[in-house]
Amino acid sequence: MSITVLIIDDSRDFRSLLRLFLNKEFDDVDIEEYDLERLGRPRQDFVWGNYDVLLLDYNLGPGQDGLEWLQTFSRLPDFPPTIMLTAEGDEYTAVKAIKLGACDYLNKKDITPGTLSRVIREALEFTAESRQRETKAMQDATHIIEEIKTRVLPTADDNDVIPPQRLEIGYRFVRQIGKGAMSTVYLAERIEDGLTVVLKVLDLTRAVDPSLIERFRLEAELIAGVNSPFVVRIHDHGITDEYGFIAMEFFSRGDLKQRMEMGLAPEVALNYLTHIVYGLHAIHNNGVIHRDLKPANIMFRGDDSLALADFGISKRLGDNADLTMAGQILGTPNYMSPEQGQGLAIDARSDLYSAGVLFYEMLTGEKPFVAKTPSALIYQHIHTAIPRLDAKLGFFQPIIDRMLAKHPDTRYQSAAELIGVLEKAEQGLIES
Repeated sequence: MSITVLIIDDSRDFRSLLRLFLNKEFDDVDIEEYDLERLGRPRQDFVWGNYDVLLLDYNLGPGQDGLEWLQTFSRLPDFPPTIMLTAEGDEYTAVKAIKLGACDYLNKKDITPGTLSRVIREALEFTAESRQRETKAMQDATHIIEEIKTRVLPTADDNDVIPPQRLEIGYRFVRQIGKGAMSTVYLAERIEDGLTVVLKVLDLTRAVDPSLIERFRLEAELIAGVNSPFVVRIHDHGITDEYGFIAMEFFSRGDLKQRMEMGLAPEVALNYLTHIVYGLHAIHNNGVIHRDLKPANIMFRGDDSLALADFGISKRLGDNADLTMAGQILGTPNYMSPEQGQGLAIDARSDLYSAGVLFYEMLTGEKPFVAKTPSALIYQHIHTAIPRLDAKLGFFQPIIDRMLAKHPDTRYQSAAELIGVLEKAEQGLIES
């Protein structure tokens, strides 16, 4: 294996030791030691792409911080896979380095030729796999762009599409990607700047129920004013005599349901939950209850950040008027709070219950309550004891117990309170 390694460390002796280990483990290795004293912080035009692997010390001496360098330069497209070098007992720094983009870390005290060789080879393999995924993603994106440029909508005889001549709203359709009781959803391109969007369209010539029109209008208005990275972005919306439309951001990396099917590590589940609750905090502060929190409504962007989506049955806090028929219950029974399942008045704490169901499912791969009918599911939410996590997940049981408390008064009382608990839990995982 022929590789080029860059070492950035303020200890000349340690750099020499790494050089010795590398030469022992690799038949063909080119090693460069960064002259920290002479060069200081790398310039923005530093050519990181010349190196296959970077060995970076977290503590580079007075005024220089390896973690800060990693955070800044890892955003560059040619930045090499990085192995952070840490001090004995500094697990927090190691975990933080991983979160900032390092492939792995090594405790300086424990470095041997074998461990150094292993982490370098694993980093190179991981990078090769990542590049393959990026290449595929670029190919998929190119395919979408070509569709946008060449695809023509079906004719007006197709009952599942809106004829283009009736939708002169500045968007070019790519393809239909979904259809619900209220609306049809398309992948589309904004003609003005080529932005890829998801376009949700309600054909008012077929919508005979006035409540459907009002709910569609309300969906856009509820979230258009929310400015949070953890909530779907609305680019445009409107209603005419013939149609209503909502143009929202396109999520290229799917939803939480797909990821849960593959299994999630506990620390990943906790991280996802924290971000979900940040999204709930944002909408609750804007006076909105989601009411349909479930894996399919947690979406991921190209940078892997997540956002709450699908506010089709959301409502304003304190709004007693609901756009439903008497006795009708909206939502997904697997994730409903007891009070929502009974058709009672709900507030933000109902969303926190639904988030608790999500968290349990992310941790275990199973739903806390399972039944053959919606009514049986609702009964379990109301009456069945909260399930116990396996011993290895017992750290999270107190959080689950509070989130899934049967009565709202015994749950966490706000998203802000829960965020504080989750951030302490993340710190506890790091320290344990």
